[in-house]
Amino acid sequence: MDRPRLDPSGLAGRWVNTNAHGNGVQELTIDVDPGAVVLRAVSTGRDGLCSWGTAPVDVVYGADTSARNAMSFTARYDFGPHQIELQGNMNLGLLVVASFNRVAPDGYDYFAREFYRSGDRAAAPAATAWSAAAGRVGGDDPDKAAHGVPGQPFDGSEMFGDWWNTNPDSRGIARLRIDDNARNGAVVRLWGAQAPAPVEWGSTQADLFALSSGSRLAKAFSARYQAPDANITLQANIKQGVLVVASFCEFGDGDGRSNYFRREFYYRS
Repeated sequence: MDRPRLDPSGLAGRWVNTNAHGNGVQELTIDVDPGAVVLRAVSTGRDGLCSWGTAPVDVVYGADTSARNAMSFTARYDFGPHQIELQGNMNLGLLVVASFNRVAPDGYDYFAREFYRSGDRAAAPAATAWSAAAGRVGGDDPDKAAHGVPGQPFDGSEMFGDWWNTNPDSRGIARLRIDDNARNGAVVRLWGAQAPAPVEWGSTQADLFALSSGSRLAKAFSARYQAPDANITLQANIKQGVLVVASFCEFGDGDGRSNYFRREFYYRS
């Protein structure tokens, strides 16, 4: 069967950050046409708002394998030394956007998660095109002004170990084990849910991220896992001692299943 084409129209529009005092992406505009989905980000610069220009959305995802409407997406911006991966999903009428921000040599790579409400396109403020003079780009960063140079590798003490799904009836990832890979990153082993016991899927390398560019405490990771029948992007962060894992699952052409997004929660044993 041919894979159904997800309708991305529900993602389209102007999205305004609910935190007006952040220093990250203040607005996102998503445009949809028959051939592509295009993202335009606007952030706070030294002298006002600056536009990052447009970036094509890599992939859109539905809520499950039979979905017809897109509710999630991935995209990326590359500014040379500053690279940002954006992963968004709709939740209760808000657009939730996680950003993985690579900012070396200005500090530690960091993770941010921000919330956006629908806004009026006609009221969008003017923004100048981003240039190096506007400062570093990225998601909201509590230590953005510090510009510290990291001298030590990430501290993975809160991340490394065994994590088990809080949902015993999950049909996805039942267990993860995260270990230091001796290269300032991590190796993630995955077990899939299966009766009578989880079955190991294998392992993949992961990049670590702090919650600000001035911290070396790893609180998030990003990884890609190649399953026999799908490509899975994993986005994880620790919140109040719980590992929140978002999976973006992409199937091949002719599979018949819709790409889908899933978020699950894990406790450390």
